[in-house]
Amino acid sequence: MNDAHHRLIDHFTRHDVRFEEIEHPTAASAEEYSRVVGSALHEQAKALLLRRHRREGGKDLVIHSLPGDQRADLDALADALAAKRLRMASADELKEATGCNFGELPSVGSIFGLPLSMDVRLLEQSRIFFNAGVLDRSVILAPHDLQALESPLVVTPTGYGEGF
Repeated sequence: MNDAHHRLIDHFTRHDVRFEEIEHPTAASAEEYSRVVGSALHEQAKALLLRRHRREGGKDLVIHSLPGDQRADLDALADALAAKRLRMASADELKEATGCNFGELPSVGSIFGLPLSMDVRLLEQSRIFFNAGVLDRSVILAPHDLQALESPLVVTPTGYGEGF
């Protein structure tokens, strides 16, 4: 397993977060992932690495987690993240910041030293699924446990919320 996987599992274990890790075949789409792991699309917490151009100047990276059946509205999300502009990070930026490739990024920011924002709809689920830093392993946990551990900025579906 790669470093992101080890860091994630160690992080959850050290902080006594209840989670289940499952091994599964890789999936090429959210729909296929849903079938492979036995989740509903809205239970999937897909993670996006975003390059934020801050309103007050400077740039940084933010992980945004949203339900697997949704698309991020980067313009609306920019308001919540106190950004004048957001864009998806490149594959090189993703690899450099997290050690992950596309599809592997877990919905956890602290193991990478990055802030996490989280779509409020994930908190409506009793459990969420996301890749564990690799394509063939996932974790299942209660979203409120993730919220307690990560203290993410929680945003509404339109991206509205208070920035960090």
